[in-house]
Amino acid sequence: MYRYKRITSLIVAVVTVFLLSVPGTVTVSYAEDDIELTAKAAILVEMETGQVLYEKNADMRWSPASTTKIMTALVALENADINTKMKASATAINSIPLDYGIAGIKVGEELTLNDLLNFVLIISANEAANVIAENISPTGRIEDFVDMMNREAERLGLKNTHFTNSYGLDEDNHYSSARDLSIMAREAMKYPAFREIVAKKVVPLPDTNLRKSSEWENWHIESTNKLLNSTSQYYDRVTGIKTGYTDKAGRCLVFSAINSEGLELVGVILGTDSYDTLFKESQALLEYGYKNYKFQTLASDGKYYGRYEVADAVDNTPVDIQIQGEVTHLLPVSSEKLQASITVNETLNTPFSAPIEKGQVLGTKTWYYNGEEIGTVQLIAMNDVEKTMSAKIRDKIIEIVNNKKLRIITIILLVIIIVFIILRVILRGISRRRKYRSRYYRY
Repeated sequence: MYRYKRITSLIVAVVTVFLLSVPGTVTVSYAEDDIELTAKAAILVEMETGQVLYEKNADMRWSPASTTKIMTALVALENADINTKMKASATAINSIPLDYGIAGIKVGEELTLNDLLNFVLIISANEAANVIAENISPTGRIEDFVDMMNREAERLGLKNTHFTNSYGLDEDNHYSSARDLSIMAREAMKYPAFREIVAKKVVPLPDTNLRKSSEWENWHIESTNKLLNSTSQYYDRVTGIKTGYTDKAGRCLVFSAINSEGLELVGVILGTDSYDTLFKESQALLEYGYKNYKFQTLASDGKYYGRYEVADAVDNTPVDIQIQGEVTHLLPVSSEKLQASITVNETLNTPFSAPIEKGQVLGTKTWYYNGEEIGTVQLIAMNDVEKTMSAKIRDKIIEIVNNKKLRIITIILLVIIIVFIILRVILRGISRRRKYRSRYYRY
């Protein structure tokens, strides 16, 4: 019998492994799991709110390499029209170190900001970043554009970011962090032009005043962000954003993706040892987010909440309560994690007393995720509740008794009445005595 059970178990195990290896045969449901990254720093956030889903050394200062160009593009889009013509100077081109990638822009060549951003963000052309810097700087000096980058970093509240150049050259005072890069990426993705460019897999080569599009050297036209080519059952497509590499920084990537439900996540990986590791861990981090978090509705507008007794109600009519408002938040899929992280504070103005008007706010309910408020709804009456006549009379008496002015007036009236009665009694007594005396003296 024991031998039979062992053979049966072995057959089941073999069949299970086989089924799992056949695509589409079995759907595997993933519970929340941890993720281990070799990257020196990382973060994963929700695009719209910046809600953090994962972080590792997120505030550690790190050489950002070419992810710097996210800020270059952001400042450019804030200060110039996308079709602005810009001219390349010798300084912008020749100041790039020999081992740093370029697009091959010529001195005196004129390109639009859109053309330059394509070069900057898709193939990480360093001289294109300098051309943008010179043309947007109010003085024409790259250093003054870098000052604009630092002012923008300050405006965004970036605590661990400082720039000394426009394209990512390793310098002592040029640094950022995973968290700061996620913030500037979210800000840049608000611009449709930026969003469109960082999703491209190939750079469009433009016509200029010095050449036709076909005359560019096209040895390097594909995006450096190979994550754009990735596929996953957890997200629909990768939407960006920017790679970076120097010997000091290692392999870096700021990336984003969106799923079929419209949930867009932004991630940052800094300091991996190879591009294979970089893209593998970036995809793993995205899948971690999509597997373990989703938007969940905790309260729906108009949903029935409950029925409650009402004191002094005509015919003992109860009040029905419904929810006004909605609370939806990005939350853990795991029921255990959700239960541990969500707390609720409910306030109902009980016991209820008539009268109650339809639509009257009778309480509130607030949800907290990891101690932070994520939404509040009002609890409102669905029906009118009238007060009985006896209760109205009782309340009027109580109102009079509790009204200081009315009490004083009432006391004065009572005193006047008592005085009047006393005077009446006295006057009657005097009247009787007069009558008595008049009768006595008559005889």
